[in-house]
Amino acid sequence: MSLHIRMTREADLAIHRMKTYNFLTALVLAILSFCLFGLTLYMVAIVVSKPEIPEIVAYAASNEEGAPLDTPLTPERVITRPTASIQNHASIITSDTVSDVAISSVDIDTPEFSDLGQSLELGVDFGTGVGDDPGTEGGGFGTDSPAGSSLVGTFYDLKQTASRKPLKEDLSYEEHTNILKRFVQSGWKESTLAKYYKAPRKLYNSHIFISHRSAEEAPKAFGCENTVKPKHWVAIYRGKIVAPKTGKFRFVGLADDIMTVRLNGKEVYDHGYFYMTMGGRYMESEEIFLVMEGKAKNAILKREIQRSGIYHIPAKFYKYSTMGHYNSRLNGMIVGPEFSVTANEIYPIEIMISEVPGAGFSAFLLIEEIGAVYAKKDPSGAPILPLFRTNYSLPDPSFNQGTRPPFDPIGPVWPCVK
Repeated sequence: MSLHIRMTREADLAIHRMKTYNFLTALVLAILSFCLFGLTLYMVAIVVSKPEIPEIVAYAASNEEGAPLDTPLTPERVITRPTASIQNHASIITSDTVSDVAISSVDIDTPEFSDLGQSLELGVDFGTGVGDDPGTEGGGFGTDSPAGSSLVGTFYDLKQTASRKPLKEDLSYEEHTNILKRFVQSGWKESTLAKYYKAPRKLYNSHIFISHRSAEEAPKAFGCENTVKPKHWVAIYRGKIVAPKTGKFRFVGLADDIMTVRLNGKEVYDHGYFYMTMGGRYMESEEIFLVMEGKAKNAILKREIQRSGIYHIPAKFYKYSTMGHYNSRLNGMIVGPEFSVTANEIYPIEIMISEVPGAGFSAFLLIEEIGAVYAKKDPSGAPILPLFRTNYSLPDPSFNQGTRPPFDPIGPVWPCVK
């Protein structure tokens, strides 16, 4: 006989109630634990670690920082139409003595600028990473100090390979320009120059203003004068610039022998003894310039000029009284095509300069705003324009003598960004 034991109904109900009670108790404890964890996290992250209000510290002004002392901060001599203002401005507090000043709040009204050429400070925060310092270096072929707001220059020798194996010593004009023509037609890809020797030193430059001098100054500046003879070389300066204002501009310049400028992926300037946008054409010809000015008829040459996509006929030239033989041999400095920019927008820029036979070299790049009235005039009647520059620096006296154009030391600055 088997014995069967079973729980009474009352005992079964009691056990069920106990299970329910235990489940609810565990659920409530879990919720309370989660709330306690959240409260603890809030106390640690928000209350305990409350960020301190940063201090604003004033420093004494120094003559070694900011714009060079010889740059006059007088009103711009260029009268232009009102344009959009820059929205972000750096706030700098200066005093006669060095001291720490804690200021709880500062209310500053943002001024409106009708002409950024008046006094564009390179400390301005465009929100795009302008150089670490105002960048008072530059000019000539550049400096090996990586100053703020500068274009970066790379130097190539077309007479030897990257491993310094000699190539043809005396290239013909056509051989030299064909190399650079391929470079320009490739979209300025430096891989097309990879086979040639590249100087290990890079230079940092804010403007192109090189009065006539020996072509050996270029390899010397790039630190390769002992390995590169002063002919058949090319230097390329690259960077990203911020437009100081909205408007239309055009470059004005000249090079002996080659200078081509590319802005935002498009060639916008080309003038020297050889035109890269015209397949390397040699330009020392009175007929060419007469056709460009619309004073002579040569249908074939006219089509070639227009096909380049750079200049329309008639083109304009400025013949400055200080430009000597360049006024006759190159018809002076040509006025480039118009291009439009928007204030605070970033534009990539590339400037190529090159020497062919190896005698003398010079290069100048100015900029003109469309619609601006330039009060100062050269005796020839041409307007005296500002430099195209990426910081406050002006040409060193050694690069600002002899055959060169006049320029206005006050003008818009086109800061470089990283």
